[in-house]
Amino acid sequence: MHISSLEYAAGDITRKGRKKDKARVSELLQGLAFSGDSDVEGDDEPETQPAPKRPKVSSVPEKNWTKRDIKPNFPSWSALDSGLLNLKSEKLNPVELFELFFDDETFNLIVSETNNYASQKNVNLEVTVQEMRCVLGVLLLSGLVRRPRRGMYWEMSDADQNLVRDSIRRDRFELIFSYLHFADNSHLDQNDKFTKLRPLIKQMNKNFLLYAPLEEYYCFDKTMCECFDSDQFLNGKPIRIGYKVWCGTTTQGYLVWFEPYQEESTMMAGKDLDLGLGGNLVMNFADVLLERGQYPYHLCFDSFFTSVKLMSALKKKGVKATGTIRENRTEKCPLMSAEHMKKTQKGYFDFRVEENDEIILCHWHGDGIVSLCSNAVGIEPVNEICCFADDKEIPQISQPSIVKLYDERREGVAKMEQIISKYRVRIRGKKWYSVLVSYMIDVAMSNAWHLHRACNPGASLELGDFRRDVAYFYLAHNANMSD
Repeated sequence: MHISSLEYAAGDITRKGRKKDKARVSELLQGLAFSGDSDVEGDDEPETQPAPKRPKVSSVPEKNWTKRDIKPNFPSWSALDSGLLNLKSEKLNPVELFELFFDDETFNLIVSETNNYASQKNVNLEVTVQEMRCVLGVLLLSGLVRRPRRGMYWEMSDADQNLVRDSIRRDRFELIFSYLHFADNSHLDQNDKFTKLRPLIKQMNKNFLLYAPLEEYYCFDKTMCECFDSDQFLNGKPIRIGYKVWCGTTTQGYLVWFEPYQEESTMMAGKDLDLGLGGNLVMNFADVLLERGQYPYHLCFDSFFTSVKLMSALKKKGVKATGTIRENRTEKCPLMSAEHMKKTQKGYFDFRVEENDEIILCHWHGDGIVSLCSNAVGIEPVNEICCFADDKEIPQISQPSIVKLYDERREGVAKMEQIISKYRVRIRGKKWYSVLVSYMIDVAMSNAWHLHRACNPGASLELGDFRRDVAYFYLAHNANMSD
């Protein structure tokens, strides 16, 4: 390194001199070059600076948000539920309603696959449809009459046990239940975690959709198929252990379509990655509903599923949708932040509409800060409701229509869970999918009871009595057929 002048060699002890020294040394180091005989190995050519990165240009157009109410162009709901009218005219009893779902085709599938599996294990089972109905009757009865051990259902204690004992022998029940099967093990899809249940799942979904009430509003959410009752709690809530199930229901809790949860990579195969797992599940449910006809259905779901892209995709299919939405999915919508909303009075709301897709986002200050998104319902008309704050009633606060509709229509899956939890099948097998089979039996019973109430308004049976009629019929009607 060569210094051309001694002016800077001695330096200056003042602060100004030190600054000048630092600036001069910086200049010299920037111009430093190594000669060919230098001890330091390096490239002869000076190091080139990397080219500056160009900013990425997004192919997605920017959203154009405007503060106005939404102007949806969906047709009004005018569909007539002819299927329910036919059921009312037929005046079906509880057993006939239950067999809309567990029909002859379903029983034949179970019997065929069970006998096939037993033969693969070198067991001559030869179970019949009548015996399988007896097995189902015992399972249904276990939700009404609970016993610590399933062998106690054959003890001489009361009329229920006598009915079970006269219908099917205990050893025969145990043998059939141990070989209960629903798919051919030689033709399994290795990519499907529920391939051993897939034929039964398809059959149940087909029957559920076929007799589902034709309504405008449907709910989509996740539920839990519990393996066993847990007495442990976390943060005041019971710990639930089991299988997660995605469910689409009516607002009253009738299950239309369900799918057990698998790894995201499996469920996202061939799907739209922009919509994510939740968005694709909602799109699947929308496609299932559209199989019944191109009606303007209205779906309600929570923030796990909602995004602006999903609302746009559903609108292109002619399906209305409303749901809560997370802050990171609002597509840079210039709404008032939650921190500022908390400082406003209850009933205050802020909203914007995306001009291209006609989708509205709304923040509302109610019991908390609620963020909602919809492609079909907006702010007007604004309702006046009562609210509570610090244990004091606030007489009137404003509530937009989007909030009112979501509060009224979002509880379908929760209602289904409440109904199923009353009388669940209590007999469990050793196979991993035993709890899912019990879940499908309980759901079929719940759906049959929904149809019973719809066909008999004001004169319907309670769920326990309805289930008892079906269980007693299967046990008494098939008695002495399994010697």
